[in-house]
Amino acid sequence: NVVSILSRVAEKATAANLALNIEVVNRYESNIINTVADGLSLLERIGNPTVKLHLDTYHMNIEESSLGSAVDAAGDRIGYVHIGESHRGYLGTGTIDFPGFFRGLARAGYDGPIAFESFSSDVVEADMANMLGVWRNLWTDQVDLAHHARTFVTGQLEAAARTVA
Repeated sequence: NVVSILSRVAEKATAANLALNIEVVNRYESNIINTVADGLSLLERIGNPTVKLHLDTYHMNIEESSLGSAVDAAGDRIGYVHIGESHRGYLGTGTIDFPGFFRGLARAGYDGPIAFESFSSDVVEADMANMLGVWRNLWTDQVDLAHHARTFVTGQLEAAARTVA
């Protein structure tokens, strides 16, 4: 059913000149695609080259043994990227291998959007916090968080470009 429906959605998206990126999420949130390999298999079954993968470091950290290798496997099928820390707080303060991830993006030649995703119980609406399992207050100042994320991502992109070049 997933392949049939997404194939039809992909046709309509392509006709409307819209991007269709399918997010690879962890096993606790979906049983459809949990790894880049699962995602690539689904894309092959959909059979529309305009459909791409949406990678998210938070989910990849749970499911992939190597973020860099997973990004390498995705290659030119990456359409969109979310970055988030293992605990959803400030980037660089958890366990995610951001250097490996960003080197993978550089090797893939990815130059599309990179969105930062973070949650804190202090600022997320209560129903949404419960739905997402956001029970801890990891930050209170979203402006500081955003500035830190921008600086972190820029630094990681620059370091990856130097390493891969």
